[in-house]
Amino acid sequence: MRIAIKSFIHEMEGRLNGYVTLLIYRYANLCVKAQPMALLSAEIIDDEVGVMKIEHVAGVTMPDEYHLRLVPFDSRIIFPLCKAIKKEHPEFKQELVMPEDGADDEQRHLILTMPVVNKDRRDALLEAVDTLYDGCKAKMDKTCADYRLKLEKKIVVLPTDDERNEAKDALEAKIKTYQDMADLNKTEKVKEIEEAYQRYLDEQTSKRNKADEAAAARGEHAGRQMRVGATEE
Repeated sequence: MRIAIKSFIHEMEGRLNGYVTLLIYRYANLCVKAQPMALLSAEIIDDEVGVMKIEHVAGVTMPDEYHLRLVPFDSRIIFPLCKAIKKEHPEFKQELVMPEDGADDEQRHLILTMPVVNKDRRDALLEAVDTLYDGCKAKMDKTCADYRLKLEKKIVVLPTDDERNEAKDALEAKIKTYQDMADLNKTEKVKEIEEAYQRYLDEQTSKRNKADEAAAARGEHAGRQMRVGATEE
């Protein structure tokens, strides 16, 4: 394939990659499971240093799927850090973990808990997933249509059908790659939401079962007391 055609297809690929990357970032900010990427937009404002990003002021780890742990490099920055996160993600539950037994103050860290996915949040998240996907897909479709048209004009000068078909096939292969990536990310986000919703339902069921067991135990205890009282009479 000629260098000019390869360069042309690579140009289109860059645009499609940008759309998919933005979709991935936006999905990360529909916070269901913990994702450090969701903190990229947070800005910490310090009177001396100025504006800083999370990675400049704290280490970020994932204790489990639904929590982030932030350890500030300087304990003095922890409150501006909390403020910055609350501004970007007010739905996160923040817990400041203090050192035990008078340990070094530098051991203070922040635990972020992802919001519970109940039915209302599930519905809102699924709607947002569709909206973001549709926006990405619309941009991709327009770009692909534009590049298909431009390619038709470029391959007119190619001497053989084989070369022209090779160029078309290469373009379509790249288009399919990025369309598949967008589809896969949507599918995975929907699965993530549904799993979190099922987790919520399971927790509610467990709580109800425990409450029923406790009520049954109280009833049984009360029944025994009544029987003992009647026997004494």
